[in-house]
Amino acid sequence: MALELMRLDGRVGIVTGAGRGVGEGIALAMAEAGATVIAAARTQSEIDRTVTAIEKAGGSARAMTADVTKTEELKTLVEATLAACGRLDFVVNNAGGQDEFIPFLETSEETFLHHFDWNTASAFRLSQLATPALLESGHGAILNISSGVGHIGVRGMIPYGVAKAGLDQLTRGLAEELAPRIRVNALALGAILTPALERTFALDPAFHEGMIAKTPLKRIGSAAQIGAAAVFACSDASDYMTGAVIPIDGGLQDTNLPFKLPDL
Repeated sequence: MALELMRLDGRVGIVTGAGRGVGEGIALAMAEAGATVIAAARTQSEIDRTVTAIEKAGGSARAMTADVTKTEELKTLVEATLAACGRLDFVVNNAGGQDEFIPFLETSEETFLHHFDWNTASAFRLSQLATPALLESGHGAILNISSGVGHIGVRGMIPYGVAKAGLDQLTRGLAEELAPRIRVNALALGAILTPALERTFALDPAFHEGMIAKTPLKRIGSAAQIGAAAVFACSDASDYMTGAVIPIDGGLQDTNLPFKLPDL
């Protein structure tokens, strides 16, 4: 019975940033659970690779390009999903990120607003555009992919941290407004082994060692683990959960980045 509740057979969901890393892991897991996955990202070749992997494993997926910072492209994404599949049951707002570590006094207003637009406003846009279809679903779900940086102060990451804190609050607010017909939750991630982090570790093994040393579970998370949590959050297994921001971070109480910017 418990495993049956995790199934997503017959359901259709959009996963943004699905071409690599955490988004790819979520898309693969959703398809394995039986969903038809709309893999969305800006780069066609990346989402084509994700769709190919899903189909080789016997799953169902479609690749659709979209820039989450552009409302018209997200509108087209939702419309194309409904035209192709006839329904929309869940949305995973995964696209976002941190460009670089920047001290506060060197952070431009443009950079600050860019990170908010990329990480927070994008989720607002797609959630709003998808809500009419999710209301028709009967079990609509929105999942936002947040970060532990949203509640832990980290030097050099103010734009990203503020944006993810905003995403957490967007999660709670939408959960209130869309209940009881749509559930809205978030996963607040710690360090996950993505291709970008793998490259960092290869260039600086001490960085890898330092990050593990500062993580209570003494290891880095995987995209597959995040995918499993996403399936739970969008399936009937979590039918009594909304407004939750679930930490998946190895037990962090403080940043596990093994360096800090110097004092002023």
